[in-house]
Amino acid sequence: MTIHDKATRLTARVAPYIQAIAEARAGGLTWKDIAALIGAGTPDAVRQAVRNCKYRAEQLPLPEPSQPPTRTSTAPPKPAGQSQPFDINSLPRIGGR
Repeated sequence: MTIHDKATRLTARVAPYIQAIAEARAGGLTWKDIAALIGAGTPDAVRQAVRNCKYRAEQLPLPEPSQPPTRTSTAPPKPAGQSQPFDINSLPRIGGR
């Protein structure tokens, strides 16, 4: 099986989910989440298949996840309990000044 065959099969596999994928992306799911739900390909391959899909198929909802997607926050962790404001003068001086 060639790369072209794999891409064609993946494109055909995502065709029934094009609308559901668009809604899922608008709702905040990542390509990794969507690839896991469909159970096919890498996130980049699924993204390319959706972008290049020219097939028409009856639209279906995405399969339900067996577990909710795990999210990792990029925000700094919130301190527990009462915290004191940060005081820059409490840091040690560098260079002996």
